[in-house]
Amino acid sequence: MKETTTIYWSSLTDLPCPSDQWIFKDPEPVINYFLNNNTSQDRDSFFSCPAARSFFNNLFVFRSNVDDQCIWPEGYLAGAVNKNLGPLDNFGNIIDIIQSRNSAVEGYIDLLYNGTFVMFADKSLKIRISSPSYPPSAPSPGAMFTSGEFDIGRWFRPATLNWFVPLQNTEFIIKQNDPLFYAQALTDNKIIFKKFMITDNIKEIAQYFRSSTSRDGRNIELEKRYKIAESHNIQEILLKQIKNNLVD
Repeated sequence: MKETTTIYWSSLTDLPCPSDQWIFKDPEPVINYFLNNNTSQDRDSFFSCPAARSFFNNLFVFRSNVDDQCIWPEGYLAGAVNKNLGPLDNFGNIIDIIQSRNSAVEGYIDLLYNGTFVMFADKSLKIRISSPSYPPSAPSPGAMFTSGEFDIGRWFRPATLNWFVPLQNTEFIIKQNDPLFYAQALTDNKIIFKKFMITDNIKEIAQYFRSSTSRDGRNIELEKRYKIAESHNIQEILLKQIKNNLVD
């Protein structure tokens, strides 16, 4: 029997709300998109390619659970880039859009869509976050999604949706069911997702992970952070709290 890994996930909303009102829908395998839209009867089609099927192994899509739309005035982003960091002015959006840091790419503004989420596994598991490619999806034309990879079984790390948005753009539109990002579990194990509710106790434990910096204030390499948490059994303590706060 195939070994399983459980990924516990939650949406970090500003206010407590039922899980069916979270910004994200339950994750689903990306391969479902092809299985539901396959019109080919050719045995040598894309769907039977071993390399392609290997790529889609444990690749999941998180879709939007809301409709959201922001229409900026012409030139607004060019006037805002690298000035006052923090939430941008609201132009119709229901979720805050934040300039969290100065842009590292010429001609773009680095924007965070304030739909924070977290995943934590019951064993060591590297997960890769990337932009949706099938079908391709971006809330603003030409926007580039910020990707990343870390071990969600050894580190409790809230993740954010970050895009580099071209300065000439005037819209940021997300429709319900739009794919927002991919999460690929880098394992051959069978993946099971379970939702949990963030509590004050979980937030307090999570602060231990966030506060793991060197004495001079510099960030510590991820591998060193993993070992610090493991030396104090923080993962086991946190996992117990998560299991006590599961939701349907």
